[in-house]
Amino acid sequence: MQVTADKATEFDYIVVGAGTAGCVLAARLSENSAHRVCLIEAGGSEQHPFIRIPAAVGAAIMSRRFGWNLSTTPQTALFDRVIPLPRGRVLGGSGSINGMAYYRGSARDYDDWAAAGNRGWSYAELLPYFRRSEDNPHYAGSPFHGVGGPLRVSFVEQPNPLCEAFNTAMQAAGFPACADFNVAEPEGYGYRQGTLRDGQRDSTARAYLRPALTRPGLQVLTHCQARRLLLDGTRVTGVEVQSGAERRVLRATAEVLLCAGAFHSPHLLLHSGIGDSDRLRRSDIAPRHHLPGVGRELTDHPACVVAMDTRDSTSYGLSWRAALRNLGAGLDYLVARRGPLASNLFETNAYVKSLPGLDRPDLQVVFQPARRNPQPFPLPLGHGYAISVVCLYPESRGTVWVSSSDPLSLPRIDPALGSARADIDTLRRGVALARRVLGHPAFVRYAAHERLPGTGVQGEADLEHYVRRSLATVHHPGSTCRMGIDDAAVVDPALRVRGLEGLRIADASIYPRLVGGNTNASVVAIAEKAADLVLGRPPPPPENPPR
Repeated sequence: MQVTADKATEFDYIVVGAGTAGCVLAARLSENSAHRVCLIEAGGSEQHPFIRIPAAVGAAIMSRRFGWNLSTTPQTALFDRVIPLPRGRVLGGSGSINGMAYYRGSARDYDDWAAAGNRGWSYAELLPYFRRSEDNPHYAGSPFHGVGGPLRVSFVEQPNPLCEAFNTAMQAAGFPACADFNVAEPEGYGYRQGTLRDGQRDSTARAYLRPALTRPGLQVLTHCQARRLLLDGTRVTGVEVQSGAERRVLRATAEVLLCAGAFHSPHLLLHSGIGDSDRLRRSDIAPRHHLPGVGRELTDHPACVVAMDTRDSTSYGLSWRAALRNLGAGLDYLVARRGPLASNLFETNAYVKSLPGLDRPDLQVVFQPARRNPQPFPLPLGHGYAISVVCLYPESRGTVWVSSSDPLSLPRIDPALGSARADIDTLRRGVALARRVLGHPAFVRYAAHERLPGTGVQGEADLEHYVRRSLATVHHPGSTCRMGIDDAAVVDPALRVRGLEGLRIADASIYPRLVGGNTNASVVAIAEKAADLVLGRPPPPPENPPR
């Protein structure tokens, strides 16, 4: 997409960040032809095969062209390792490079938000927004799903045969089958859905933004990075942006809507002088509005993997043994948009409790019917399969701060991964469970051997060492501009930045607490609700189907 701006620099609404939330907001606000809406994106077009083809998800995540190339500071609880943090710098944002999984989390997650004082954010109040956004033909008539919304949600049509071995092993381990992971309180194992339409990724850039591009009131600025917010007293009046070497000022007569994500939304606030005043001064940034919660309480889902290698070629992967099959798969995709290339490679999973007495699953168990490469490579090399275990409710908390006074510098991100002992223990239990599942007789025919952690890793001490040596995130950061009614909150339940006028935030940074699932679905719902809040429309009636 080319920059579509003309000489006009004044708009009603400026949306900063064309990621998952920004594309939704720009599309909804521009439905009224009288609204002048400007959408700012630091990256470029999402029209690329790595993004469109689901099986190329590894190439999309690893591409420097589509990402910010972020990483953590050395993580002291993880032997000072530096962990990559892929984030999308492209239309659709991280929704254009993610694994396309669609999972909202437990209804209890959102009820916890409301119980903390965030009125309007309970599960019953958010369910209409989930349904409004969704086009899900597989559950037509379900009170938990929508049909006809912008975003297609569907199953992979031809899952890999290894998935049935996983399901059989989970059943034998005593877990229940789950036919729909997006009911109020899902638990168990089964096939999961993703944002997939006709064998291609269906991000909000494709589902929401592209149909809106012909509207005269919408202007999209790509390769355009926000430098700072402009303030007149306590009112945010616009955004200073930079394209190449050129700087411009864009004015907003109504509101600026910050949708830059859990890392860049707080980063832009800080470079605008909005944050902890004393710390801003020490970073050579003039404070404009004291809001000490900005950039704090960073949370992300930590994960570890159990990886199996095999000479059997049933799994997805590149090898001479599978050359003819892969050639056929390529032709099948070119002709009919089906087959292995139409898969996001993560077709089955489970949500389970790692300890008795928990009120909701605390582990996500993700099965990958493809080999985990020992070194970074965008496609699976050779054959095997793996399970990633994800700690859904981590207790570790980190920070986002500036790395210099230059607004174009990358943020300094310290998620403090593994700093809470409970997270390590949850993952250790998850690795033990994954080993038990992969050791089930359903997998015997594949004659696999365990590459990670390796059969020499036994006992709690060895497993803890492995967890700390291998722990990474599954790229679900949130809560750095937390919503709440307490003094440490950054936004109120109407998403307005506390103490300022004309500025709201709508993305994963506002999570009062990280949801126990993949974050894309909930960010879409946040943006749908934000559109109603901005436009002053009454919310839809709450929906509370039986749990």
